[in-house]
Amino acid sequence: MTFDEDAVSPADPDGSVRSDESSADLMSGSGPVRRRLLLTSAVVALTAIAGITGMHAAAAAVSEPAASKPAVDKPHPMASSYDLASEEALWRRQELLSDLNYWIEALPGIKTSGFSFTIVDPDAGSAILVWHGPPDAVQRQIVDEARRRRIPISIQQRNYSRDDLEQAAKQLISIDSGTGVFQNFKVGSVGTIDIDFDGVTVGGDYIHPPAEGIPAADAALAQALAAKTGVAIRIERGGIVPL
Repeated sequence: MTFDEDAVSPADPDGSVRSDESSADLMSGSGPVRRRLLLTSAVVALTAIAGITGMHAAAAAVSEPAASKPAVDKPHPMASSYDLASEEALWRRQELLSDLNYWIEALPGIKTSGFSFTIVDPDAGSAILVWHGPPDAVQRQIVDEARRRRIPISIQQRNYSRDDLEQAAKQLISIDSGTGVFQNFKVGSVGTIDIDFDGVTVGGDYIHPPAEGIPAADAALAQALAAKTGVAIRIERGGIVPL
């Protein structure tokens, strides 16, 4: 999966909020440690249908209660002094971002706000708040808290809420492969949260090679599913949605 989201540069002195911009540079390497992006605090419905109907799996790093917060791996003691210093700095940024994320999850009103999930970049020490709907008091609290912690944060606006996508996924899961709109498609998974796609991702493959060709069949199926669910649909052939 390509991580292609906007983030505020840590060089910004005020940690100001920016709207979406192209940020392909996030994928470039820097120093001995390559740029890493992590998807966190996403409540995800990735439903594996092939084999066991209704099995749910996480399509992203799903946050846990603060009491069971996983420890971040510390740098290896045998690393060179330069690498060790870089890894220690990275570890500190990971801790800061993790702490912010757990604070967000515990924030009163977060479940009924426009919050969807957070994408964090430990190398840059920055975070992206994925949001649906207009800014509200909860969003302002999160932005203010990030600034207080000196964490650059940006807002990525989405067309669909978490509930919109989960409802659409449930609707698609209820349709058996080989029937209805899936007449020639065997569904392997349905993913509701994706870093670079605003909609539902349906993974699987065609039962019979489509006469019109794969690209045209993908486009037609995505259009039919979007009309049925009311949200954008992406087809990922091969089964499980890539992470």
